Amino acid sequence: MAITPQILGQAKPAALTTVTLFTVASANTVEFSIYISNQSNVYDGYSIALVPFGNLQTPATQLSYNTQIAGGSTAAFSGLYLNSGDSVLVSSALGNCGFIATGLDFSP
Repeated sequence: MAITPQILGQAKPAALTTVTLFTVASANTVEFSIYISNQSNVYDGYSIALVPFGNLQTPATQLSYNTQIAGGSTAAFSGLYLNSGDSVLVSSALGNCGFIATGLDFSP
């Protein structure tokens, strides 16, 4: 089994636009952290969903929903795990938040 540390995804979506930050490669598992940075001087709301393979984003998949973050601030979630085909979706209410996911990719 290979274990590769890497940046799994980076995104700064437009206002009210949901984008896929990353999808776990086939047969792999990842342990990861997500960092959120509000790159403006005003409050913004961010949302993060952890969507299992073959499913759609629903309220049950939300890690956070329209969570408020002050201008110039950073937030983080760590100790997260996903399996093959699972995805992380992110959005920002005003389009001011950038997202970075870093972690370990476990491949057979």
